[in-house]
This record gives sequence, C-alpha cells and structure tokens, in this order.
Amino acid sequence: MTHDDLKFADDRPILLKKYDLLDRAGFAQRLALAITSWKNQESLVISLTGGWGSGKSSIKNMTLEQLEATQSCQVIEFNPWQWASQEKLSSAFFEEISRVVQRQDSGDKDKKLAKLLRHYGRYLNTGAGVLSTTAKWTPVLLGSALVTTALASVADGEAAKVTIWLLSAASWLGTIAPWVKKLAGAMTNHSKSLGQQAKDNELTLGEIRAELQKLLSARTKPLLIVLDDLDRLSAEQMKAMFQLIKAHMDFANVVFLLLFQRDTVEQGLNKVGFNGADYLDKIIQAPLSVPAIANSQLQAVLSSRLDAILTDEPQLQERFDKEYWEQMFERGMRPFFRNLRHVYRYTSTLAFHSRLLRGTEVAEVNAVDLFALECLRVFAPETYAELPRYKALLTDSEPFARKDQPQQARVNHVIDQLVNLAPSPHQSAIRQLLQEMFPTLDWALTNTNYDQTEKLRWLARSRVCCDQVFDRYFELSIPLEDIPNSLLHELGRRITDPVEFTALLISHEEERQAEILQRLLGLVDEFPLDQSLAVVQTLLRAGDHVGRRMSFTNWSPRLQITRLLRLFLERHELERTRSELVIEAFAAMPGLVVMDQLLGAEAALRRNGDVGYLDDAGFEQLKTLYVEALQQVAKRDPDVFLSDENHASYLIDLNRYSVGGDGGRRWVESHVTTQARFLLFARGQVNFRTSHSGGRSTRTDYISSTALEQMMGLARCAEWLDQLDVGVMNNCELETYRLVEDALARHARGEAESWSD
Repeated sequence: MTHDDLKFADDRPILLKKYDLLDRAGFAQRLALAITSWKNQESLVISLTGGWGSGKSSIKNMTLEQLEATQSCQVIEFNPWQWASQEKLSSAFFEEISRVVQRQDSGDKDKKLAKLLRHYGRYLNTGAGVLSTTAKWTPVLLGSALVTTALASVADGEAAKVTIWLLSAASWLGTIAPWVKKLAGAMTNHSKSLGQQAKDNELTLGEIRAELQKLLSARTKPLLIVLDDLDRLSAEQMKAMFQLIKAHMDFANVVFLLLFQRDTVEQGLNKVGFNGADYLDKIIQAPLSVPAIANSQLQAVLSSRLDAILTDEPQLQERFDKEYWEQMFERGMRPFFRNLRHVYRYTSTLAFHSRLLRGTEVAEVNAVDLFALECLRVFAPETYAELPRYKALLTDSEPFARKDQPQQARVNHVIDQLVNLAPSPHQSAIRQLLQEMFPTLDWALTNTNYDQTEKLRWLARSRVCCDQVFDRYFELSIPLEDIPNSLLHELGRRITDPVEFTALLISHEEERQAEILQRLLGLVDEFPLDQSLAVVQTLLRAGDHVGRRMSFTNWSPRLQITRLLRLFLERHELERTRSELVIEAFAAMPGLVVMDQLLGAEAALRRNGDVGYLDDAGFEQLKTLYVEALQQVAKRDPDVFLSDENHASYLIDLNRYSVGGDGGRRWVESHVTTQARFLLFARGQVNFRTSHSGGRSTRTDYISSTALEQMMGLARCAEWLDQLDVGVMNNCELETYRLVEDALARHARGEAESWSD
C-alpha cells in the first residue's frame, strides 16, 4: 500500500498455497492424497468443518491446487448457496458445461455432446415450475457428476454411451422423488416422459443404474464433488442437499467434500425434524476440522499489517508508544483476533481511519488509542456507538462532579452498560479495553489517582481520555475550534528561537493562547535539555508579549508561560543549576512578566515552608537583577512604564524586593506628577470580581483602597481627584476616576475590603 493508494484488505479465501500464511498447505496436501487414494464401490463423504472465517475455503482451494497439479482426480465444484434462488438453474448449468466441452475440442463427438447437454438442460428445466428451490439445483449436482463420467467415456472413444448417459441421468433424477417438495402432480407427467425415453432406448431403470455403476467403477481417477457454503442454506435447502448425498452414497469412485460450520447445519437440520448431529454422523464417514491457528502465527500477520499502516503513516509512527501498545494489546485486544478474517476486517478500516487523522506533521490522535477504538468499532459496534454519549464521564470532565461513593457507583454502572452492549464472548476484553483507554476512571474502578503532571502527559499524547481531544476520535476530523497537534509540534520545534516562537504564539487570540500553552505543558519533556538556555530565554520573551486575561476555565497565557518554565526547570535536578540557568537567561533577555510570576511563586513556597525551585543564593541574586531591570525600565520612560498593564504588579515587586521595602511607593511619589500619569497609575490598580446568579455571570470592576494607600496614600489620591477636570475625560478615564472615588468613599465609611487584593 503506497502513501497515496489506499486499499482495503481482501479477506477472500486464498487460491494458491504460495499465499498460505498459516502453514496449512501441508494439511491440504494430505487431504488431496486421501481423496485420490479412494478406490471403493461406495462413495466417500468427507466434511471439513470450522467457524466463520476459519479458512475452510482456503484449505479447499489449496487441496484443489494439489489435485490439479497431480491430475489425479476430476473435480466438480458446486456452491448451492450461489444458485439457490436462481431461475432455470438446470438450463443455465448445462449451457455452461456445453460451452466448456465445445471449447476444449471442436470434434464431431463433442459438438454432438454439447448439443445434447444443452437439450438435456432445457428438458430438465421444463419441470422447474413445480419443483421447490432445492429441486432446482439437485439435478445440477447429479448432472455435474454424470457429465464428468460422460466426458471420460467420450475420451475413451465410446461415443455410443452418450445416449445411455442421458437415460441414466433421467432415471437418477427419478430416485430423489420421495424428498422433493410438492412433486407429485408434476412428477407424474415428467416420469412418463422419462419412462418413454427409457422405453425408446430399450433400457430399464435397473439397467441404467447398473451401466452408471459400471462406468464409475471403471474410472481410474475418483470423481470429487465439492459442496461449499452449506451452512448458508435455509433449513429446507440443507435437508434437500444432505438427503441427496445420502441417496447416492453407493456409487463407486465418488468422493464428496462438504464444507460448513457444523453447529449452524445441525441447528438447520433440527428445524426440519432431524436430529442434526446424529443425521450428519450417519452421512459423513470422514469428519475433519480446520486446524487451529497458532496465536503466534495470527499475531505475526496482524503485526505485519499494522507495521504497514504505520509505515504509510509516519505521523502516527513518530509518536507510537510501544510500551502502551503492548499493554493495550495483551490486556484487551488479543482475544478479538481468532482468524485471518478478523485481522483483515480490522486492518482494512483501521488504515482508512488512520489516513483521516494522520495530521500534517504529527498525528492528531494517539495511535494506540486509535487502534483500540477501531477494535471496538469493528467487533463491538454498539459499545463504540455509545461512547460519545458518556464523554464527560469517561474523560472525568463533568462540571461539579465529586469523586464520592455515589459517583463511583455511577461510573461502574455506566461501564457495565457499555460492556453489556458487546457480544458476550467479547465482554471481558471490552471491559479491559475501556479501563486501559480511560485511566481517568481508575479512581472509581481501582482506587488509583493520578497527579496533574500525568494528566498533562495524556493531553500531550492526545489520549482519548482527555476531553480536549475526545471528539476527534469519533468525528474522524479535527474540529475547527480545536488545537491541532501540528501547531503544538511547530511550537515545540521553535522553542529554542525566542522570536519565532513568540511570533507564532501571539498570532492567535488571547483565549486561544492560553489553550495552546495548556496543551504545551504536556510536551515539556520534549524540550531539548542541551539547549536549556535558549528554551528559558524563549519563555522569558514570550511572557512579555502574550495576553494576561484569565478565563473561568483556564489560566492566563502569562501564568501558563510561567508554568511551562517551572516544569522545564524541574527537569534539572539541582536548584543551583536552575538558578544559574535563569540568571544567565534573564541577563541576556530580561522578561519582566515571567520573572514577576516566578519570584512570586518562589516567595510563596518559602513562606509556606516548602522547597522552592531555586537555591537561596540564586533566589537573592535574581531578586536583585529583577529590581534593577524594573528600575531601569521605569526610569527610562515613566509614561511607557505606567501604560504597561502589568505595572501595578511591578510596583508591588519594587516594594517587596528593594532595600527598605518601599521602592515602588518612592517611584510613584517621584514620577506620578501629572494628571495623565495619575490616571494611568489608577487604571493599573483596577481589579474585578465576578458574581453568579440565575445562570448568569456579572463582572464588577473595583480599585482596592488598601492598594492605593500602600502605593500613594489616600490623601494624595484625594488631592488628585480634586484637580481632575471630569469634563475633558474620555470614557476610560472617567470610569477610572469613579472607581478611585468609590474606593475613597468606602474607606471613609469604614467598609472592610471583602475581596482579595
């Protein structure tokens, strides 16, 4: 299969032993030898039984290949199921035989035989209107045996026996009268016609059968009649076929090879009044079963086909997790593959769906999860179809769901429902597959919990258990609002280039930036350690350019950048190494936003007595470098500094980290010297709180009087308000004015701050 030539696998039986993948050619060879060795005055009935897709027809084809190679048997293949519903079967069959005879030799004898065959076929078809469906194809089987006998006679130069052959066939047809349905009326006239023909040729019925037995006994090669797909017949058709075989088991040098699934045929015969098992035992002298398939052989075929899919889909191959695959296959998938047909059905559609989700540079799904879900879709389609209905539960993303006993019982109940939708032989494997694919349920199924780092890895690997990627497995496409893996891959590739990484990231809207960075958290392990300095510089730079808005469902892009940096630093074991790395990167590229977040998180850890990311000396040195960088920026252009939407945090840091603990307030006193700068300063102090009522969310902006007091003093703020001309303000400035006014009023009333600053 080439990259641009998608083909479904052909699960039809093989025709030649050179295509044998399961080492059954030897079995077929021995079966052929047994058939050619039969020389007896009675027929031999051999059955080859096995389940659907077990390889019965493939063994038959290899057996016939061996017989053809040795020229030791004359073969007539007849599939009654293919003809069971066709009209004028006799006429069509003999027309075809006559054409074959005439093509082989254009001599006068064979021309005459071909003519008689066509005439005989049309003659037999005159009673078709009163014969049942089974009766239509009964004479075909008998006729095919007799045609072979007649051809052997002609080959021996006994042309006179053609006439006897026709009379023998007519009499033989008469022997099946007792079990042909509704034959009585039509058979009366038909038997008179056949009787008249016998009379005309001065042969009795006994003489015809004796001549037929003589012809068969004289043959040097047995006549093999192959009947395939008997298990596809209706119960009545099964009855007719097996009665036909039973009625003619006394002919010499005739071997019947019957192929069917035994339990299906037994059930069919039971429906029409027989004891199916006993009846088959009376007819079949040599019952054979299809050899069992070694698990190693079947797995080798499956592995070969999966390797071919991965070869054609390098995106899937690139991130293929062999350890996860072995675990998934051994615990959940192996039981589904019991024969080659299962393998072919599965790999055909898997190749098709892999093409849909391969992505551009990297796969958009996890290959192992895709393989497992395809197993569900092929072998347990009802279970597969129900999975999207339970997306939130399976991905552990139900809003406000608690991990308590009622929820645990609900999870187990849903899993039981999904399992019970599958065919009973597969239910145990289905349960295991679901547990492997959805570790998000382990808290309820096995009392196992996973930390946030592990969940980020699932997301980075596009596991189906993550609600962000679940839909693509079932929609078989990438939703427009989703984050494609190709974008994440490109960002990962640019992580050592601060300019290119930042440019690609900020080309997306602020809310989408946060989602992208959330997904990147799981790829931190792939950032190159040998280029750690460049990685840290990239993250420092990006932090100064991404958005700061936080949503209800995600951190702000700035916070996500800092989380990326902290996770990357954790890959370096020593705190000293981390400190040196950040110090060197910050000296070359002073990213103020990320350093604000990093130092704030480090200080909080230390206040709580936890171990930080940095060593003590490094932490102190970074604080000094950060304060110096802030002071330089703030002094260089106070207006630009105040226009930075993050300047309020910087002023707090100047208070927190500078000598004396008031560096921010001193800068405000020195530089907030105009009405415009006061409004910019006040705007930086704006915060907001959100309230929920009646299913609606309301945002309320406010300014903390405590923050104003710390940075400027409330009295000085009041003086600025008195100086401002409200009439010349724009809407933003007017809103800021009113928020400062409200903060001063609340303080004057003695109202406590009811929110966190």
